[in-house]
Amino acid sequence: MCQHAELTLKPINDLLKLSFFIPAYQRGYRWSSRQVIELLEDVYEFCDRRHPNEDDFYCLQPVVVKQKVVEKKPDSREIEMWELVDGQQRLTTILLILGYFNGRFSEDFRKQLYSLEYETRPESREYLQTLDEKEKEKNIDFHFIYQAFATIRDWFRDKVHRINDIESVFLNRVKVIWYQIPESENVIDVFTRLNMGKIPLVNAELVKALFLRSANFAADGLAAIHLQQLSIAQDWDSIERRLQDDGFWYFVSNRLLASNRIEFVLELASRRLSSEGILDNDKLKVFLQFNKQLSKQQGTVDLAKEWLKVKQCFMTIEEWYNDKALYHLIGFLVSQGVPVTTLFDLSENCDSKHGFRQCLIERTADLTFPGTPFSDFSVSVLENKLSELSYGNDALQIRRLLLLFNIASLLANPVTNARFQFDKYKQDNWDIEHIRSVASAMPADRHKQKAWLENVVDYISDDNTLCSKERAAEDAHIARSLKDDANRLVQTMSFDDAQFEALYQRVLALYDPVSDDDADHSIGNLTLLDSATNRGYRNAIFPIKRATIIALDKKATFVPLCTKNVFLKYYSKQVDKMLFWEAKDSEDHQQAIISSISGLFCGEGVHR
Repeated sequence: MCQHAELTLKPINDLLKLSFFIPAYQRGYRWSSRQVIELLEDVYEFCDRRHPNEDDFYCLQPVVVKQKVVEKKPDSREIEMWELVDGQQRLTTILLILGYFNGRFSEDFRKQLYSLEYETRPESREYLQTLDEKEKEKNIDFHFIYQAFATIRDWFRDKVHRINDIESVFLNRVKVIWYQIPESENVIDVFTRLNMGKIPLVNAELVKALFLRSANFAADGLAAIHLQQLSIAQDWDSIERRLQDDGFWYFVSNRLLASNRIEFVLELASRRLSSEGILDNDKLKVFLQFNKQLSKQQGTVDLAKEWLKVKQCFMTIEEWYNDKALYHLIGFLVSQGVPVTTLFDLSENCDSKHGFRQCLIERTADLTFPGTPFSDFSVSVLENKLSELSYGNDALQIRRLLLLFNIASLLANPVTNARFQFDKYKQDNWDIEHIRSVASAMPADRHKQKAWLENVVDYISDDNTLCSKERAAEDAHIARSLKDDANRLVQTMSFDDAQFEALYQRVLALYDPVSDDDADHSIGNLTLLDSATNRGYRNAIFPIKRATIIALDKKATFVPLCTKNVFLKYYSKQVDKMLFWEAKDSEDHQQAIISSISGLFCGEGVHR
């Protein structure tokens, strides 16, 4: 919005003597019964609190206005006239609710209510007063207005005993964010931007308006004020641009958010601000906290100092991001749901960066193996703990350990600048998958069976058939025969489960002749795979999975370091059979996991 927009909080009671003008570029009233009820229920819930605070209020979304010329009524009363740029639906609904309250009294005892005047629909103003059911189908606006009023009337039927309390809350405790744009602002441009969603009036935009509000600056002279405003605006834009970098954003956040990311920083900065009188679940809580802080008695608030607190929150995140060890440790903890506010508190309580890093390692250990004292960790302890894990019972912990394996491997290398890509990990939905498929998990769905066969056909070629170095030369002939039979079965209009199972078993006999379900479910036979790749070759044989991972890596598609290492058999002590994954490969992989994680926990494996 505009840098000089005026922004205040107004109770509904302060609007009663105003008049609003709704220009032609806006559509008519269109709220549904559900939206009306949601508003009523929210206010009623606020009204029905068990232990109310006298300063609490219910905050509505912003009302965006531009002042028009003052209008003088025949009775000599001056009426403030405002062009309503945004907020028509809310103010119309509130007016209908207030009209319902007034309807209980004779005309002499009714409250004066604000008016809504429509540039292209002047009859709507009168209909808001009469609400004649016979006229409700005269036009579409009347239809929605009457429907909303009927919803309000029905909602109050069983709440007659609370109506006075509810009315008092509506008038005195329900407040709107009054967002006044300056005379120079083009209202059609503002309306278009708001309704296209490019500049939503959420916490971030409202807080920005507070920091750029001229009245908040103590500097003398317009030039000095403008200079300070410009400095804050440039900082704000710089922070927003940095947060739009997905690599930076997903390091410190799990929210799949495309815009308005600066609100995350504002939430961090607001955690030290007073929230007295503000409901914890208020969607605009952050704005209300900053409004309370920046609206204190003039001269008691140092705006530059308050902005510096916000900027320092961002600079702390930037510092973490640029430190290899902190990047990986914090990125891991955030990915596992540890709140960033917790990490800020932890950082503030540590005397040094080294101490903070050590606290993060201990927090990682406690999260991964809850209940085990950090001082007890050793290779033997980790061996015992990992040997107890099974895919069926401990999937969440295994997923966490496999991610930590990647983190520990990257931290153990003092010369590499490689970083784990938390953005790809979160956006692509990486999860655990068997390296060698479980023999009993044969695809049951016809579509999945066909996809499995197509993978076999694609894989087996003159270049990929088994060579004599790994198996007998006649196995190449068997592979080609399998390819031909699989291809014929795929081309068949219909095939039954028995036909598929027979071919499935023949493929396993050639590529995976030994299967041990217990070993198959150990952590040594598990790795991280993205959901798209996983769906593409679920239950595929090892060489097909290996070929898929290699193809991804060739195209520079993100593959976690340890996943790539597994399929290239870098952890295997014997690599004479590159196209097979055997029990000894699982054992070697598990030992590599133990070695990396014990190095991290025992202080040997963190290099900045």
